[in-house]
Amino acid sequence: MIQFKKISFLTFFLIILKVLSAETLNLSIKYLGVSVVNVNVTNIDSTLFVNARATFIASIAANMNNNYISHYSGAYLPTVYIKKIDQGDYFEDRTTTYDRQKLEAQRISKLGPEQNCLYPIMPESRDFFSALFYLRTVLDEPRGELWVDANKLIWKVNYKIVGYETISTKLGRKQAIKLEITFNNYSKGVKERSDMLTNNLVDEDKVLEIWFSNDDLKLPIKAKFIMAPFPVTWKLNSYTR
Repeated sequence: MIQFKKISFLTFFLIILKVLSAETLNLSIKYLGVSVVNVNVTNIDSTLFVNARATFIASIAANMNNNYISHYSGAYLPTVYIKKIDQGDYFEDRTTTYDRQKLEAQRISKLGPEQNCLYPIMPESRDFFSALFYLRTVLDEPRGELWVDANKLIWKVNYKIVGYETISTKLGRKQAIKLEITFNNYSKGVKERSDMLTNNLVDEDKVLEIWFSNDDLKLPIKAKFIMAPFPVTWKLNSYTR
């Protein structure tokens, strides 16, 4: 009986530690000033859990209930990336496993073997979400580059600090670091159809601007995707840790 109590307490203590070390971000994506997608991101135990769901108003025109899981190690380098996409007329249910010794990734789809593939990667290829969290750790440098795996294509992403601003947010007024991000299709392959939230952001003709809080947390408090005819923006609604 004493042994059981000790084990139960240890288990409870470890669970509490994990909860306390987790961070959760809630963001809203807006188009023409209207919230169209709510995004929740939880970072816990070297795993990013992401859910993106269309708002009620947006779901009338285009439904979305997308889930992403990125298991990572070290400097936010994904080992396994899972996507379950439900966009009404488009679906994905696939798992990508990264082998950094062989510099290749294997994609397995539950929707059909014709979508399975093996493709090359860079030593530090990341998915969209692990790349975002990695950016938070390198903002002490004025510029840099990283590699993004966007549906088996290798994209070189260049980022640079272009200014410092004060931004009004739901967390209050924040001093922010503004980054400008551009994309280059290193693979030179043709883009496959994909989800609207991630891989559609990488485009050689478009620019992504992101504002990170200029504090220890380096929170992604705002972003603007410059596209025609109107930009898409997202803002951080809440943050817990």
